[in-house]
Amino acid sequence: MQLMEMEERLIGFDTTSVNSNLEMVDFLESYLKGLGMQVLVDTSPDGRKANLLATLGAPDTGGLMLAGHMDVVPVAGQAWDGDPFVLRPSDGKYYGRGTADMKSFIAQAIQSVEAIRHRKLTLPVHLAFTYDEEVGCHGARHLMDELQRRDHVMPKCAVIGEPTNFKVFRLHKGFSSARVTVTGVEGHSSKPAKGANAIYQAALVIQKLMEVEEERKGRRGMEDLFEIPHTTLSVGMIEGGTALNIIPNHCEVKFEYRTMPGEDTAYVLNQIKGYVSEVLLPAFKKQHQQVDIQVEETGRGEPMITAQGSEIELLDLELTGVARSGAAPFYTEGAIYNEAGIPTVICGPGDIDQAHRPNEFITEEQLQKGLPLIGRLIERVCMS
Repeated sequence: MQLMEMEERLIGFDTTSVNSNLEMVDFLESYLKGLGMQVLVDTSPDGRKANLLATLGAPDTGGLMLAGHMDVVPVAGQAWDGDPFVLRPSDGKYYGRGTADMKSFIAQAIQSVEAIRHRKLTLPVHLAFTYDEEVGCHGARHLMDELQRRDHVMPKCAVIGEPTNFKVFRLHKGFSSARVTVTGVEGHSSKPAKGANAIYQAALVIQKLMEVEEERKGRRGMEDLFEIPHTTLSVGMIEGGTALNIIPNHCEVKFEYRTMPGEDTAYVLNQIKGYVSEVLLPAFKKQHQQVDIQVEETGRGEPMITAQGSEIELLDLELTGVARSGAAPFYTEGAIYNEAGIPTVICGPGDIDQAHRPNEFITEEQLQKGLPLIGRLIERVCMS
């Protein structure tokens, strides 16, 4: 199968994170076994999804891991010019969900391995394709846990092919998400003092989040590496109230924050918890004793910090011709691989600015550029 045939097949699988990815896993398992690769299918706890780890060469030595995620973000509510799950070429671009983020790298990695499958390897090459990266990197963590449980020899190094236009990144911020649930007391809106307005309290929480973000802007660092060199916060969802003339007895706020390397990943959450417990809730209870405000963390990923000067960083810089590595403006599975003892860099085809948008695309130039680059990478790590 040629590169564009593989690209078309992969884009055709609707692997939106809410869906099962087993159809794509079945296809890849069959195809990669046909190349002579040893394939491990690592099924999720609920059985609806799976990771896939395919190895060419001796599995009991380290080698190079080419890593990517199979899931994509939703297309619902976006204005696409065509079917998002049908690859559509136009004017030197290829449109479809996952073209940039990040099925094009998966296609390139497979084609690169296929091209060298009959050559002698001194170290193996691994293809690691995961589920649920877009909703918390659950698949990568499950895969690393499974490999450790099996006493599997970890790869010597890894490249995650997220869309970087083949720039090399060795750092990125951490990611945390949280939920604030406010319980108030309902009543008739004509007598506000008889109830306790949950939405008002949620608004105060949001105001506090804005204050914390302003404070974090004053702690800038690594300005030569990060496009936004400070911890950021974002309120993404708020839901509450029943009717216009009812004092709302419930409101929920969901927010995320992205922590700079070297900072306490729990700092923002602790600031909000402290404000709620010491200031907001005591004042709220003076309105009514039945009220409550709960703050809970719903997800956390540590920053990625691959040591400067690692073998894989220097090699990727040499092969791409990039002068120096930088920091990714987005979160990846790299921190999980580093934690498992695998030095990791991020370098892949496409532009992150095209990801998650309607009419997501990758250019033909970026598609074709990956094959020789990945081929040379495999040669340098696995055939020397």
